Amino acid sequence: MAVIYMDRASVESLTEKDIRDIIEANTTDMKYGLLYDYYVGKHRILNETKKDSTAPNNRLVNNMARYITDTATGYFLGEPVVYDSRDGEYLQAVQDIFDYNDEQDHNMELEKQCSICGSCFEMLYLDEDARIRLARVPARDGIMICGTDGGFHEPAAFIRTVTSRDKRGSVVRKVEFWDTRLVMRFRSVDGGRLDLEAAEEHYWQDVPFVEYVNNEERIGDFEGVITEIDAYNKVQSNTANYFQYNDDAILKVMRLGDVSSGDIADMKEKGAIVLEDGGDVGWLLKQVDDTALENYKDRLKEDIHTMANVPHMCDEAFGGNLSGVAISYKLWGMEQMCAIKERKFKKGLQRRIELITNILNVMGHAYDYRDIVPKFRRNRPQNDMETAQIITMLANDLSRETRLQLMPGVENVQDELRKLEEEKSREKEEFGVYRNFAKAFQETDDGTGAVADEPAGTQRVD
Repeated sequence: MAVIYMDRASVESLTEKDIRDIIEANTTDMKYGLLYDYYVGKHRILNETKKDSTAPNNRLVNNMARYITDTATGYFLGEPVVYDSRDGEYLQAVQDIFDYNDEQDHNMELEKQCSICGSCFEMLYLDEDARIRLARVPARDGIMICGTDGGFHEPAAFIRTVTSRDKRGSVVRKVEFWDTRLVMRFRSVDGGRLDLEAAEEHYWQDVPFVEYVNNEERIGDFEGVITEIDAYNKVQSNTANYFQYNDDAILKVMRLGDVSSGDIADMKEKGAIVLEDGGDVGWLLKQVDDTALENYKDRLKEDIHTMANVPHMCDEAFGGNLSGVAISYKLWGMEQMCAIKERKFKKGLQRRIELITNILNVMGHAYDYRDIVPKFRRNRPQNDMETAQIITMLANDLSRETRLQLMPGVENVQDELRKLEEEKSREKEEFGVYRNFAKAFQETDDGTGAVADEPAGTQRVD
């Protein structure tokens, strides 16, 4: 819904009426509905009408909005975020929580919502087994209230709205107001008054919500090119209309003579028409300048990809075995966009880790959330041979852990390190068994190939 800024003293003094007023003043934002409709393919072209009801009215949707979001999201987070820490026990505890919540998929959905709407919220809560859970809250269902004290905009409260229908078909609206200590639960039915149902303390020692933003302005990836997408849909639809009109064109016949419609039908069936002198047969067709039309569509498509900073991956320029440098130049625009995304998303992840650490410390630990550092990797087209050579060349300059983080396809570096240690231990044990066996064999051999205590002339079969 919105982000509201006020000093913490004002937040702490909010009354039930103030909370109701904030909710009512921030529930009529049409932006998120429009952006989500464009992502799923509900574009304005679908509502186009023609003055002439008999004219062709094709309404084609070229869903470039979805292409832009899916491509940008896959490029940014297709390779999962990896985490590094000097405290292995702490890192493993947090990683277990992430695995329990399927964090990789959760991050992708958060980023997809950021790409569509410009922002998204995350809620942290404890389930029935007192395990930390992560939940996504769409931008339209949340209001973040940030404190302005000291020039920093830290979350001071959060309002979450959930709308559903009960068994009788009534619209039930549930609203939660969270601050650093309490959660207040409101409820209304069929648009009635929001009544306070309960107020209780929570144990997060903070507001257990995180905002993830696409950029400082909270603008979605395709939000700025919607008009170009509309223009492309229209020209594609009109092209289909031209072809359909010409397919259904009217036959024009001049100087046919004194014949009836039955004669014309008979001539059509036989494939021959008898005309008077000066007669002519043709079709009433619309003339289309194919070259100008295709140039216009190509220009629109190019503008959409350029302004959205998402290249057309099916372009011939991406073919062949390109080097890493060549690929980087072609993805330069999207890389700059993802650099902004990374800085904003990293802030959200650090706050998530801080909230999780608060709960872990309540359980008796003394962790510092700053010890865990998230690291991002681009899901760019790779020249695997070139990447392997670079990582091999860095063997003397970078640790194994850092080199594993550079490897595409490695989702959990700590798991890989643990597997490597297990393999080393197993190989060491196997080598020890082999060495002991060889030593025992040598001690029983008398130098002639015969084993001690065996009758002379006994032949061994290896």
